[in-house]
Amino acid sequence: MKVGVYIPQVGGAASAQQIARVARAAEAAGFDSLWAFDHVVLRPDQGSDYPYSEDGRFLVPAESAFLEPLTLLTYAAAVTERVELGTAVLVLPMRAPVLHAKLIATLDHLAGGRVILGAGVGWWKEEFEALSMPFDRRGARMDEYLQVLRDLWENERGAFKGEFYDTEGWYCRPQPPRRVPIWLGGNHPRQLERAGRLADGYLANPAMLDTLAEDWDRVRQAASDAGRDASALRLGINRITVLEEGGLEQAAERLGEMRALGFDHAVANLHPATADPEGLLGEFAAAHLSALQGE
Repeated sequence: MKVGVYIPQVGGAASAQQIARVARAAEAAGFDSLWAFDHVVLRPDQGSDYPYSEDGRFLVPAESAFLEPLTLLTYAAAVTERVELGTAVLVLPMRAPVLHAKLIATLDHLAGGRVILGAGVGWWKEEFEALSMPFDRRGARMDEYLQVLRDLWENERGAFKGEFYDTEGWYCRPQPPRRVPIWLGGNHPRQLERAGRLADGYLANPAMLDTLAEDWDRVRQAASDAGRDASALRLGINRITVLEEGGLEQAAERLGEMRALGFDHAVANLHPATADPEGLLGEFAAAHLSALQGE
């Protein structure tokens, strides 16, 4: 199993110096990946409920500094050489598809083929409105969005024409140096089927563990129904534990549980108050990482 860690992204911990320290320390310690998550604007009167907390409240205070994920990962790419760089998850339908095909391809080009695009359809209607993007039919637009990405990344010239998007005849260079893995998050039945039809993997979160077996079966069945190789799909989970002083044994146990469940990739949070990321990540790696990653 591969093991990743989130980069500092929110609040005072998300300084340029701390981000570089964490990114370099994670790579030096042997972690497989660095991750960021997505929102553009926040407000305290949410309107829509966050679907993955008991009280419906989003987990980040509205007034917090919240770095844009693709920009953050580009910075992390510049201070690392090996680790993969993932989004968990980028809310695609609130972002323009052709522009973001270019942004993600540029990041992957500069990083030397290390990007994993974890993507979701989004839940916050009011944020879509703030970005002047339609919330209705975002699932249908997501279907086309994923096809636009593949079209511009892998065809000599754009050839896609759908209900919402048209890329026929356009060049979008540079193209990514490898096939960018796309993993979809969210457990709505249509999203699970979309992951099987159009993506390379499924990205769960801890709130989805109770239905994981059923959800993963649905993803793989959709892949088989679409004539795809279901065994090639990857299974990941994000935010499954926290790496912090005094809690490394518990974090290792939790990650070991994910390995036993069959996850191919698991991502941990780094406690935002971590003052010595080199020491903490190095300590965890020395004691636990190779056992989690081993065949």
